[in-house]
Amino acid sequence: MSDDFSMKRAGNYTLVRKLGDGGFATVYLAQHTVLEKKAAVKLLLGEWVEEQDVVTRFFDEARTMESVSEHPNIVKIIDIATKEKCQEEGLPPYFIMEYLEGKSLEDLMKSTDGFSLEEIVKIMDSALSALQFCHDHGVVHRDIKPSNFMMDADGNVKLTDFGIAKAAENTSKTGEGLTLGSTDYMSPEQALGKRDLDYRSDIYSLGVTLYQLVCDRLPFIADSANAVALKHIQEKPVPPIDLNPEVPRRLNNIILKAMEKEREHRFQSCNEMKAELDKLLDPNADDVPEESNSSKTGVRTTSLDLSQLHAEAGDEAFSRDEYDETTNYTGMTTRKLVAKPPVALVSFVRTLLIIVVASLFFLGVFYLYGKMTNVHLKLETSPSGANVYINKEMVGTSPVDISLAPMQYLIWFKYDGYEDENKLCQGTAGGELNLSVKLKKIDSEGQAKLKATIESFKEKVHNLSKIANSKNKKEQANHAKALEEVSKVYKEITDLFVDNCDDIRYGKYYIEACKAFDKLDEAKTKIQELIANGNDTSNLHCLLCYIFKEQGNKESYKQELDNAYMKDSNNKDVLNAYGEYYIELGEKERAKQFLDMSLFLYPEQAEIKAKHDKL
Repeated sequence: MSDDFSMKRAGNYTLVRKLGDGGFATVYLAQHTVLEKKAAVKLLLGEWVEEQDVVTRFFDEARTMESVSEHPNIVKIIDIATKEKCQEEGLPPYFIMEYLEGKSLEDLMKSTDGFSLEEIVKIMDSALSALQFCHDHGVVHRDIKPSNFMMDADGNVKLTDFGIAKAAENTSKTGEGLTLGSTDYMSPEQALGKRDLDYRSDIYSLGVTLYQLVCDRLPFIADSANAVALKHIQEKPVPPIDLNPEVPRRLNNIILKAMEKEREHRFQSCNEMKAELDKLLDPNADDVPEESNSSKTGVRTTSLDLSQLHAEAGDEAFSRDEYDETTNYTGMTTRKLVAKPPVALVSFVRTLLIIVVASLFFLGVFYLYGKMTNVHLKLETSPSGANVYINKEMVGTSPVDISLAPMQYLIWFKYDGYEDENKLCQGTAGGELNLSVKLKKIDSEGQAKLKATIESFKEKVHNLSKIANSKNKKEQANHAKALEEVSKVYKEITDLFVDNCDDIRYGKYYIEACKAFDKLDEAKTKIQELIANGNDTSNLHCLLCYIFKEQGNKESYKQELDNAYMKDSNNKDVLNAYGEYYIELGEKERAKQFLDMSLFLYPEQAEIKAKHDKL
């Protein structure tokens, strides 16, 4: 339960009573302390106050609303509190907006028997006008649904709740909004977790809202949010005209076009959709031709009677008993002597058998449907028993065998005593995603010891070079002995690398030793041998990349970088190496993209974060 701030001061307003809670904020009705003026105050919930990303997003909402609040169909911002003001008043972050006395479109849909065609067009015209204004100002709302449209006392529609809106130029918060939004109204690209959402995603969600407004039901209904998201991605909605024959064909086509799966096939602007809607009330508009003989004929009407919605097929499939007791029976004598079961029992048994057979059939169909439309994920780690998180939600300990709706998955493997491994993968409907990850043990003492060995080795090589050309016989003898000792240590380091060639940490130390001992060509040959002998890993190609960079071979450097990326596009060393490569070329934007992804997968990289911030 959120804190109660009733009767507290927020700027020039007194908080009167709570109007409602959300996932991140609570809204209060407020009264101006001097003027006869009401307002709505939105306060961040206490549990999010220390989460800087959430606080930033909260104020981003206020700034976004302010940037488009000139439009008459968008809720206006009155004031935004400063951090110092909040601390002074003992309140969490908040902003003040106009208060609308009325109901949300969602509440109206629940409380009315239906809407006239004029009412539907008026509501949609206002919504489209508000959204077009947002899109013209580079703002994508990303959470269009009936509850985010308020109807004031005069019947005016106002768009509100920009909590997850994203400005076109502010797209740096990768990963934070992959699945944000309301699943029932989510566009296919939003359900897939795509980052490049644009205004056409809002048009799809408004199409779903219009569908619900006209049909008194959502286009896709399922037992879970994932299942609904999958339907948005793959299933076509039942045409509204099939649910209600009173729906004008033009309106039917508008809804279906707004809800096209491919955004290129939707309306390409809110103005375009609005122009088509306005034709519904224009008696001079061209008639819409029939699409097929099986379609219902639309009637231009100014009233949509939702009571005429068709029952789902099969609701009365076996409700009538066709046995007629008055019919004379002319069968064989032996059958006449058999007592006939009661008609009701026959009907009951027949119906029961049909239900059982149908249930088994549909269970089989749903099983096959799930196999064809979901993604089968098999996730293993060595050692097993790691906690596995998919899109920040724990799904079990490895090995994990699970089926999910196709989308982009951020998969985390976490095991005490081992370094985290993170992967970003795209699932394809009907496909399999098999990941087998070898976790690297956190061995601070062992790594420190290895580092000390490398430093000692480098010092010995340096001392060796001092006496290499000496003519002094004693020093020559010392040189031979020192060379033998250095060669022995070098072999130990090489063997250690070969035994742990799947761990890039050992590879980096090995290359450091080879560089000091002038053995980079030998290191290159050794790594190429390992690749040829079946160890064709991203890490080994990445090590070759380091060698070619050191040798100034830019062409081979880039080639091995590409090879490493093809093997594992989630390898943070590869992503960081790409960043360095493009920094050297002066291509800061491309460098930033790779460093963004590296920090998204592995945020705890202080050195990389510093490089990223300089860009």
